[in-house]
Amino acid sequence: MDYPCTSNLAVDLGRIDYSACLDLQRFLVGQVRSGQIPGVLLFLEHYPVYTIGRKADPNNYPMVEVIKTDRGGDVTYHGPGQLVIYPILRIASGDRIDVRGFVHQIEDIMMDSLKAYGYPAAVGDEPGIWIQVEGESKKVASIGMAIDHGISYHGIAINLAPEAISGFERIRPCGLNPDVMGYAGIPRSDLIKTITENFSLRFGPFHAIGQDELPSMQGRNISQEPTD
Repeated sequence: MDYPCTSNLAVDLGRIDYSACLDLQRFLVGQVRSGQIPGVLLFLEHYPVYTIGRKADPNNYPMVEVIKTDRGGDVTYHGPGQLVIYPILRIASGDRIDVRGFVHQIEDIMMDSLKAYGYPAAVGDEPGIWIQVEGESKKVASIGMAIDHGISYHGIAINLAPEAISGFERIRPCGLNPDVMGYAGIPRSDLIKTITENFSLRFGPFHAIGQDELPSMQGRNISQEPTD
């Protein structure tokens, strides 16, 4: 398929198994690196799963089965009621990669998107994006990125419903008490549109495509349940 050469891609994958999606991300990183496709913004939701990053502390997830990943950060939970965003973008063309600067841009995009719906989001001393709920600070978004040869992958998870925070009760997300987790009650489709617009302001235009238009998804259904 021919893609707009000056436009990144954006696709909503629906609900997808974590491991299958990680394989997809790695494939797309290679596609972006080789110039086969432009950057890609993946929107999705995972089946319930716990994952750990490179700085994970086992004391934060006792007696919990986890998937080890190469992203930054500690332990987190993914499940229904979340919107997960994986930006697979070329963030450097030379030897110098400003990872911290890129993460700050992602944080700004998330905060701007939440503020558009009346949530005065902010970053603080602890990782993630925070909002005020009845006078209390609540963490509504977690960020854990990885970079491969100047291409970003992994990303952000935003809690949009009460069911999204129930899974955190079994762990200490990023070393924090699970009680700090909260959610922003924003319609999923509306937030996807706003986030895409805010990514476009910083990384150039994004062109929405269907699931079957991603090269690795042609002829297969990747929105599948986990298999044992």
